[in-house]
Amino acid sequence: MTGEIEQAAAMRDAFDRIEEAYEFMLAYAAQGRKQEVAEGGGESQIRHYLRRFDGAMADLESALERGLGGDEGAAFADRVRSDLATARSVIGLLLARPSITSDMIDNTNGLIALRALLTDIFFIDQAVLPPR
Repeated sequence: MTGEIEQAAAMRDAFDRIEEAYEFMLAYAAQGRKQEVAEGGGESQIRHYLRRFDGAMADLESALERGLGGDEGAAFADRVRSDLATARSVIGLLLARPSITSDMIDNTNGLIALRALLTDIFFIDQAVLPPR
């Protein structure tokens, strides 16, 4: 039971970071930026949130190693891992760009692959994990 609680907590922490990053991505897309701007000479906010998104997805992958609800959740866990791999490749492509524009993020937000991952985590949070 303790392992289940720890897994749920780890997954929900990852979910929260993914949702936070996605919310920032929605706002960034609406800003109409033609080039990325780093404030204070450091990393730009969009890169910060994309790295946070990627880190949360890596943590979610680790949490999924325990599966999702036994044998009945195994196939769905495989599907989530596939969606994570696709989303991570998208984020990796963005991070490799020299400048990340609002249009790039707007198109990323519209990708079915990203929406599939978000829907996966909403489903897991509501239907698979123990109630909050």
